[in-house]
Amino acid sequence: MHKLLPLLCFACIQGCAVGPDFEVPEHSEVVNFMGITATPQSEALAGWKQIYSDPHLQKLISQALINNQDMLIAQSKIIEARARYRIADAALWPDVNVGLTSEREEELNSSPENTFDLKGYLSWELDLFGSNRRASEAALANYYSQEQARTALQLALIADVAQQFFALKEVEEQLKISLSTIKLREKELEIARIRKKGGIISGLEQRQAEVELESAKVKIPPLQHNERRITNQLKFLIGDANADVQGGNELSVQTLPKQLPTGLPSELLKRRPDVQQAMYQWQAAMAEIGVAKAALFPKLNLYAELGSESTDFSDLLASNSQVWLLGSELLMPIFNMGRNQANLTVAEQRAYQASIKYQKTVLVALQEVSNQLSNYQSAEQSYDAQRSLVLSSQDYYRLARLRYSNGVASSLDLMDAQRQLFSAEIALSQAKNDRLQSLATLYKALGGGWYELSDQELEKEKVVD
Repeated sequence: MHKLLPLLCFACIQGCAVGPDFEVPEHSEVVNFMGITATPQSEALAGWKQIYSDPHLQKLISQALINNQDMLIAQSKIIEARARYRIADAALWPDVNVGLTSEREEELNSSPENTFDLKGYLSWELDLFGSNRRASEAALANYYSQEQARTALQLALIADVAQQFFALKEVEEQLKISLSTIKLREKELEIARIRKKGGIISGLEQRQAEVELESAKVKIPPLQHNERRITNQLKFLIGDANADVQGGNELSVQTLPKQLPTGLPSELLKRRPDVQQAMYQWQAAMAEIGVAKAALFPKLNLYAELGSESTDFSDLLASNSQVWLLGSELLMPIFNMGRNQANLTVAEQRAYQASIKYQKTVLVALQEVSNQLSNYQSAEQSYDAQRSLVLSSQDYYRLARLRYSNGVASSLDLMDAQRQLFSAEIALSQAKNDRLQSLATLYKALGGGWYELSDQELEKEKVVD
């Protein structure tokens, strides 16, 4: 047995791994992209619960992260990828089995003979050129890629739920404004009818009051339809058709964080899950080059058997029945019509494609952040301008009503002021929603904060550990 020690030591060393080693891309330089300057140091973004402070919205997001069907599929893919990594990693180690066999054989002109054997079997493919190690590396990178895919889905789902919630709040506010305007115009129409009977105004002004009332009423059905549509979409995102999505603070009460990033964080590319996913896909493709290259070199397999063999089952464990076997097998590819070389070319091109995809993903990430920062700033400015317009419209309506009550202005002037105020209030609700929508898209573009797994998801993680 001592003669086998050098061979066993050689087996433990397991040779070298052919193929390129993956190096994590560095993005430490300060990035300037379309006028947005990266800060060398930036605190990590807050978690989504600090961004979206409405308790009802937090509840809806939490439910979506647990019940959404796409999230469940993503979690399943992670479990699958981890199992595939275990399969690939297991190839680095020996296979050990035990077997009990019995045979009965009869030759011509001889009596039947029984044979029993109980043996342990060991087989081991020595990873001389790193084929199995590269396959394990690729499987691990694919597992990390699936984790990043889940994180990307989480960010998208959080943003989608928040955006639909804010859109629902906008519709509710517009319904409230419209119903209030209808009541006001019903009163104005009643006054117009009384004044018409008294000969104070003409039939034209009464008709104008009727038109203004109907123009307010006609806006109700589309708003009610949008309310139902958004409600259904929220239930779909949450993954529960019976979910209670109604509730939460009004649109005007929804708050924004006191501080938001004004520049591009230098850690953006490490925080963006799509960038990290593309990087791991690139790493997996690089490892596959090693797998393909190792196929060009010899393979060495070791095998051993140890046990006992006897013609009588009762003597199977006797000392004189023990048998053993040690062997090795060296396989060298000679001719396969260039298949191995073609596989290497395929692996190299896939790695090249993955590197280009990574570069593209980085550019997309920078572009999205630049665009969304600009969009958020624009939404803030539009909101401020629209709020000023509403204040001016309220003053205009107050003065028009006062002049109308004093008989200085006509009912047409009053209705014009009402119309402008109604339009300004509707536009302000849209501006409020646009501001909140831009916050959601910006937070998503920046890669969000560090996501905290729910208790249910932590249990799922324990299952696959």
